[in-house]
Formats: sequence, C-alpha cells, structure tokens
Amino acid sequence: MKLATAAFACTLLALALVGCGSQDRATIGNSVLKGIELGDDRISLHGGRDVAVITKQGDLSIGGKAVALNPAQRSQAQRLYANAVGVRDDGIAIGKAGAAIAGKAVSETIEGMVKGDPGAVGDKMDAEANNIAQQAQRLCKRVVEMRAAQDALVETLPAFKPFATLDRGSVTDCNA
Repeated sequence: MKLATAAFACTLLALALVGCGSQDRATIGNSVLKGIELGDDRISLHGGRDVAVITKQGDLSIGGKAVALNPAQRSQAQRLYANAVGVRDDGIAIGKAGAAIAGKAVSETIEGMVKGDPGAVGDKMDAEANNIAQQAQRLCKRVVEMRAAQDALVETLPAFKPFATLDRGSVTDCNA
C-alpha cells in the first residue's frame, strides 16, 4: 500500500500545481511554479510589476512591448511554453486519476468488507498508484525542461531574468 500513499501525495502535488480557473485559463502557482498563468494560447510570467507573455509561436512581450527574438531565443520561448502547458495538462490528468483512485478505493474497500476480505484492495490500488506515480514523474521532467528553457532564455536575453521564477529548488521540490 506504499505506492497508494505515494500516489496520493503526488495527486495532492498535482492539485496544488494547477488551480483551475475558467476553461481557457489556469494558474500554475505554488512553491514549485509560482506566478505562471496559462490562457488564450499564451503563458504569462509575473516578475515584479511587469508581465512577460510568451505565445504558442514563441513570441515574447515584456510589459506589453514586443521583444525581438533570434531563432534560438524563439525556440527556447516555445520550449518554455510547451512544457508549461504540459505541466498544466499532466497536473489535471493526475488530479482526475487521483480522484478516480480515491473513489475506487472506497468502493473496493466496502466490497472487500462485504465479502470478508478488506485487505484485497491493496494490490489493486498499488497498480493504480503506480500509474499515477509515472504521470507525476513525467510532470517533474517537464518542470526540469521548463527550467532549462528559462535559463537558456535568460542567458541570451537578460531582460527576461525578472520572469525566471524557476530555480534549483523548484526542480528539487517537484522531485521530492
């Protein structure tokens, strides 16, 4: 049942990572991915008083002003965008899977008690929990990719530094 406990913890992480707003907007915001908002085919990164916006196409604006990017910078911006969307989508999937496993665990436990075998639920839930743990690992890989894209963009575009909120701790927190 250790996997079930781990899966539950991953589900809580996923739910904390993604706070759902309307259908086309979501905020990724806890200690791991603070200040990143997704919506309308763009991500908004909050840094101080200004906001940096990256579109799906890799266009970048800071404080409402377009920033000219070279092809490498555009590629990093697109990578950052794609992984942020992936984190959101993975978080939602993990949250849904966690809710489903919780409901199934209750149902299986009641069924086991009725049949006189309440311990039978453990093996079934471990298999479900293992699937959630794999989804959580994929989510954390996306966080690592986001950080790499962010750091590469900061290295070639210092104006992006205030919006680089992912630090080493962000990656460590996700993998914990």
